[in-house]
Amino acid sequence: MTNDNNTKEIAEENILTKAIPISDRQHWFGPALVFAGLEFSIPVLMVGGSLIGTFGFKGMLPVVLFTFLVITWIGNSISCYMGAKTGLSSSVIARQSFGDQQAKVIVAMVIGVLSMGWWAITTATSGNALCVILGIDYVTNRVGWVIVTTIVGLIFAIPSIFGFNAMKWTDYFAVPGGLLLCLVGVYLALKNMGWNSIKNLQGDNSMTFAAGVTMVLGLNVSQLVLSADYSRHGKPKILDNILMPLGIIVIGVPLIIIGGIMGAGSGTADIVMVMENLGFPIWGFLVLWLASWSSQLINNYSMGLAFSNILNVKTDEGRIKVTLIGTLLSIILTLLGILEHFQDFLNIASLCYPAIAGVMFCDFFVRGHKKWKDKKGWNFIATIAFIVGILVGYITAYKKPIGIPPIQSLLVAALVYYLGMKFQKSKAPNQFTEGF
Repeated sequence: MTNDNNTKEIAEENILTKAIPISDRQHWFGPALVFAGLEFSIPVLMVGGSLIGTFGFKGMLPVVLFTFLVITWIGNSISCYMGAKTGLSSSVIARQSFGDQQAKVIVAMVIGVLSMGWWAITTATSGNALCVILGIDYVTNRVGWVIVTTIVGLIFAIPSIFGFNAMKWTDYFAVPGGLLLCLVGVYLALKNMGWNSIKNLQGDNSMTFAAGVTMVLGLNVSQLVLSADYSRHGKPKILDNILMPLGIIVIGVPLIIIGGIMGAGSGTADIVMVMENLGFPIWGFLVLWLASWSSQLINNYSMGLAFSNILNVKTDEGRIKVTLIGTLLSIILTLLGILEHFQDFLNIASLCYPAIAGVMFCDFFVRGHKKWKDKKGWNFIATIAFIVGILVGYITAYKKPIGIPPIQSLLVAALVYYLGMKFQKSKAPNQFTEGF
């Protein structure tokens, strides 16, 4: 009886750290479809509306193409390979470089909190859209807005609570529905303003090229870390992991341009106001709500995985409970008005995720730790690298603007980690310097 109990306990402890078997892995198209659903999100449309107001239509294209085709594609492919190679979630992979304690306290907390933030922002906007459908003035009727938004949040979360496979079906109607919405939006914008006027629109030039890249990168910067959560369901082939992020590229590039066109045609970047100003029929707001579902599920799923790691959850039933509690907390965050701090949120994400990715990329590829090993304790070298990466990103973004802060944050964090671990090995080797 005792042996049975011990066996059960060990199995439970390994529920999160056990790699997905190769036999259970999917064709690259499966994770790519999830990425596509993730990319169809309201913030993408909103950033497109902001970019065209700053750069104009012709000026925004180089910003968008460079960010997606170079930085986003390469960064996500690297992260995808980590997940597919190990079969583990991002917050668990981080244990190897940060240590299991720090991975819980810092890495998983960053992932969990920022995933909650993304979810709350989109839920707030979707709540606004559903209020329009129901004829509720979401500005003046706050009680009605609270009720509607809370219900929206609960509905959004249900499939993600039950796991990865339960989420995929939403993409089959969410992505096509979202694309239909965008096509109608483009038609109405062109009807309202005309193609020549939109094409020749001049921005206010209030933002540099690098700042524009940073803004666009902020949409997907989390995937530098989180891609592993979904690619772990794919096969560890290099080509497969290059192709998985296609879902982000194929959806993201046209979508952000469409957001710009719609923003130009309506005079605002707020997607609900855009649709109201362009004269969208009621079904358009319904499609917006449905299309948001897919990205919401993914954010909620990552949040649940991260907090499960923090709390050392031992079973999938426990993960479900944690995800549900996180959902309720996210709804509270929505109701507190996080949508009003959208740009601030992008900036925070652009500082935190690259610094984490820099440490993980360096450990996995430069140090060659491709065979995952759970490292106990707290790696303070990783802590220092993480903090220095954030500081460099902050200084180059706000104090002395230069270059592309998220990329600089990633590279500096990786360099500090590498040099720090070299020094650690020469002076006081420990479990983290093994194989260095």
